[in-house]
Formats: sequence, structure tokens, C-alpha cells
Amino acid sequence: MSLLTVKIFQNNVDAHLFKARLESEGIDCYLFDENINSMDMIYGVAVGGIKVKVNASDTEKVKKVLAEIEEEQKQQSLFVKCPVCESTEYYKNFVSIQGWKAFLAALVAFLTFSYPVYQKSVYKCKECGHEFKKDDIQKIENL
Repeated sequence: MSLLTVKIFQNNVDAHLFKARLESEGIDCYLFDENINSMDMIYGVAVGGIKVKVNASDTEKVKKVLAEIEEEQKQQSLFVKCPVCESTEYYKNFVSIQGWKAFLAALVAFLTFSYPVYQKSVYKCKECGHEFKKDDIQKIENL
């Protein structure tokens, strides 16, 4: 039995929701590196996040479920567009760590053995790579 990684998550909640969705479709799946990710997010980044793995024989079923999830997400975000290229394809809750504040937060976290507090959760366009905030999306939705 060979296992294939189908999706990687940075938090337990999303990983378990995806696992529950796959199991509701009758697909056996397993979570790898969940415990080390639960201990500290920095450890989770070091091992590459929480990996959802399925049997190689279930790949067609998983592709179908992933397509359904992507379609549901598209229907929920019909009116969200990138302010630069007006694309409707974007990453939601993208963690942006740019600028000197992020560097300073990472340095303090490293010196105090803690989790970096300064992280902006933004949207990132899949087409042009532009990062935009939720405030920009609300302006577009109101038009």
C-alpha cells in the first residue's frame, strides 16, 4: 500500500475538516506530522506542515472531491477581484511576512523561543501575485 500526499495544511482545524470531507466520501486518509505541528507552529513549518495522505488507489476520488471544493470556493467568491488584474483566482488567508516589521518580529521570536506575532493575513492573486487586504475586497464588493 503506497500513500500519496494530496494536500498540506498549516493548522489542525483545516486539516481535520478536509479529512472529514474525504472520509464522508468513503476515502481513507491519514494525517502526518500533526502532533509536531500542534506543539509549535515553527516546528510545523520546519517539517512542512500537516500532510493529508491517501491510498494511491483513491486518487481519482480525491481529484473529484478537490474539484468540488474548488468549485464551492469559486461560487462563494464571485465578486472578489484582484485590484490590479481583476482576476477572480486568489489565495485566501495568505500569510504575508514582508517588510522590516516582519523581520523584527521573527528576530524577537527567535531570541525568545516563541511564535512570531506579527503576521498579516492577506489575499494573494494567483495570476499577478499582488497581495491585497480584506478592506480592498469590500470596496470591490460594494461597487
